[in-house]
Amino acid sequence: MRSMKSLLFALIFSCLSSSALAVEIPETLLNQYVAQRLAEREQKGRRDVSVRNPQIFLKDGYATLCANMKAKVLAQAVDFCANMTPQWRQETGSLLATKMSLISLNAPGMGEAEVALLKQIVNQVVLPKLEGTEVYKADDFIGKQVSDLKVLPGKLVITP
Repeated sequence: MRSMKSLLFALIFSCLSSSALAVEIPETLLNQYVAQRLAEREQKGRRDVSVRNPQIFLKDGYATLCANMKAKVLAQAVDFCANMTPQWRQETGSLLATKMSLISLNAPGMGEAEVALLKQIVNQVVLPKLEGTEVYKADDFIGKQVSDLKVLPGKLVITP
């Protein structure tokens, strides 16, 4: 009987401690970080492509990134949304955007055929070059301890 109680206590303690070690990153914090990183990029003079108003929406197992983009090759800014699969890189303690695919594109002033061609170019040329882009970096002490990542509606859950 005593060993059963000890086993039950150990099991409960293990469950409690493992859930206490999980860290949740809310969608709002992730969006603030992405906006900050883009602002830093703009300040460094990288203005060939300007991304404004980025919003990441965390779903069940994946995320959607929507933003407004202005590029030198485009006459006007375009609005887009792309799905991506967040992936944790333990070596760097960072969250990467992988498996990105464009789901919508609104390009004012462009015809339907031009928009379709632009979507194809973005999906086949631009997004593959962005594979593995860092969208969040944790403190090294915490980030390098993370071994698992779960994408849930409105939050990321990272566990050691």
